[in-house]
Amino acid sequence: MDPSSLPPFFSACVCSQQEALRRIVKSRTTIASGFATSEPVPFYTQLWEFIREQDITDLCIRQALFMAPHALCVGDALRATGLGSVGARLSAMPVIGPMAGATDKAVRKLDGLRRLIEHYRELRQRRIRFVSGFLGPMSNIVVPDNRMTRMLYADEAGRNPTRAGLVDMQSVHFAEGVGAIGFDADDRPKVDAFVMGMSAPNSQGEMSHGPANGGNGDILDRILAGRDVDLLLYINGSYPFTRGWNDARNTVNVSEFESLARAGRLCVVVDDYAIPALPAGSFDDPSPAETAIAEHVANHIEMNPGFTVGRALQVGIGTTGVLAIRALAGSSWHGRGYSEMLEPYCLGLFESGKIEGSHFIRKDGRRVALDGKMVCTFSMGMAGSDFYKKLDNNPGVVIAPASRVVIPEAFYGGLGINNCLSIDFQGHVNSAGRDKNHHSGIGGAAMIHRGLARGGTGYLCMKSTHRTPEGELRSSIFPFLPQGTPISHIGPDIMGGRESSRFFLVTEHGVALVSGKSQSEYIQAVISVSDPRFRDSLKRAAWREFRVTA
Repeated sequence: MDPSSLPPFFSACVCSQQEALRRIVKSRTTIASGFATSEPVPFYTQLWEFIREQDITDLCIRQALFMAPHALCVGDALRATGLGSVGARLSAMPVIGPMAGATDKAVRKLDGLRRLIEHYRELRQRRIRFVSGFLGPMSNIVVPDNRMTRMLYADEAGRNPTRAGLVDMQSVHFAEGVGAIGFDADDRPKVDAFVMGMSAPNSQGEMSHGPANGGNGDILDRILAGRDVDLLLYINGSYPFTRGWNDARNTVNVSEFESLARAGRLCVVVDDYAIPALPAGSFDDPSPAETAIAEHVANHIEMNPGFTVGRALQVGIGTTGVLAIRALAGSSWHGRGYSEMLEPYCLGLFESGKIEGSHFIRKDGRRVALDGKMVCTFSMGMAGSDFYKKLDNNPGVVIAPASRVVIPEAFYGGLGINNCLSIDFQGHVNSAGRDKNHHSGIGGAAMIHRGLARGGTGYLCMKSTHRTPEGELRSSIFPFLPQGTPISHIGPDIMGGRESSRFFLVTEHGVALVSGKSQSEYIQAVISVSDPRFRDSLKRAAWREFRVTA
């Protein structure tokens, strides 16, 4: 994009990446940014190098769901090496080859762990910390708790960054994230600067939030009104131009930036960086358990049109749910769509006509039907695909703020497919952690579930077993969740419901109705879809703890 095509007040704010970093990144400040597919990639790509060059300290970063292995998150851990050329030669030898290969892998893991721990130590020394409402793979790495790690890294063993003093977890519902993380109760900003990306202005001067709105729209509106936060804005020509609906907008006119620019609070960097995406082929090689769960969900929907057909489909982040959506393409299901996230397979259902429309909730609470449209708050494609191009100027796609999309009343009577990590006999559901370590976050899960509990149908997808960081195989169904496990839903959320709502727990071993049941009935239901290797021990626990025969 040619900066000269911009209004003079706006083009005067265009600067280089290095100049923008010098203006925005300073010691003793707090910086927030867009999350997931709205992540400002160039900013985070260079941030750690800049911090070290400028000796930045006492920096707080408020962010959620890093999409890439930025050096800021993991240092140079991904450059870990094994035995090198020696290991390659040894691995090729017929007798000692397998042992040499295993040794090379172990050495590489230890080197990566050493580099990661060294990076964590430097973050602490510089007093750089993160506040996050939702974690991704780059910020939830657990250091295994075994004899070697206890000997080498006693303070880190068994912990991930949320329990190592690096990430300060703020459990918050997606729709409430801006008010809780970005501003205080008196609407004063908790941050000194915000970093985000937008599309270039179109012929009418409109700029779009592109692949995701989430909290960006609400934060930007407050910054433009208050002019009390610095804004680093990346103009990305590869962003799809997407729109909101009515007063839940996804666009901003370039003229609205003038007051902020004249206050000296605006930095603009032009950079057509690749939009964050899942790796190519992310769903091409699912595990047998993931495939089975997806097939169970799709088949159950197909066989039960009375409470699935015609409803507004929603899918959460996670492989199993997305695979179930893919499987629906070959089914007879048809209905509507309304989701926190729009991914390629839901878009495919929309393009094929299986999803016929959506709806939106006005501020006064009234539901308005939107035929021929699909509503979400963020989208997520795969690298190398044309997914984001399909969103560009697509009149059928509505992307709006999470505060207007991820609210319970929007999911009344819907059809939800979501994922969880573990569940127990009390009806406690965990979708955000492993034992005491946070794994992801609540996101929109609780809001969506509360909405579906009013006349909706919900599928909770869960692998029946998992492995701990130390390699132990465990059942994902517990008598009681391990101490310290984050809770996403409680018993009344699962066993209750109103207006003929239904919730099903789906594992690779089957589908079990868990709502509208007493505790004994519920315990029997979850055990029926447990892994056979753990089923007897769960039955014994059911009798021991609750005198329930399963």
